[in-house]
Amino acid sequence: MNDVLLPQVNNNCRFCNFNQWMPAGVRILNAAVNYNPFSVSVGNVNMATNLDQGAITRYSQINQGYQTVTLSGSNGYIYLQKSVYIGDGMTTIAIINSASGLDVLPISDTACATNSFSACIRVANLAYYSGDINVGLGNVVFSSVPFRDVTSFSRVSAGNYTARISHPQRPGNMLLSVPVNLSANRIYTLYLMNWNPSPDAIQTFLVEDRRS
Repeated sequence: MNDVLLPQVNNNCRFCNFNQWMPAGVRILNAAVNYNPFSVSVGNVNMATNLDQGAITRYSQINQGYQTVTLSGSNGYIYLQKSVYIGDGMTTIAIINSASGLDVLPISDTACATNSFSACIRVANLAYYSGDINVGLGNVVFSSVPFRDVTSFSRVSAGNYTARISHPQRPGNMLLSVPVNLSANRIYTLYLMNWNPSPDAIQTFLVEDRRS
């Protein structure tokens, strides 16, 4: 029996975080499924008050060093408090599902050399329920990307692509085909997230940045 392809959910976030380098810059991405929106603080900085799943904040400058990330609900209930090291570069702190409920994952937002003909892209697997995932983009293939893993950047020609997403065990069974437009002189992170607690329920979130 052939598996039924689930509805495509494609969040394409272009220019939503168009930033140059910011010392100790932090932004928050909510990739956790089956929770109400969060209020999020890092140290004494309020980062968001109603951050829904699949949403990302802009960068805020945070004091370098260990800071406590606090996730709470609208009623003040604290879901998680965790100490995270904030370096001198830029960091995305992803809220993710875990075996104990919730966790946060710091992701270093590094640079990648581009030019007027090329872009850079990497893949971050934040889909707790899906395990390893393949992502094909033109001739570039990110193979068996584990949950919580962020690949290195690959440089590609700017233009229109289709991101082909599958499980490594069944690479011919496409879970999702997502149109992706990559502009020159930009770098991208393609985040993979669940949209419900099912291995095949995968959505994408493309974030574009500029580093120079």
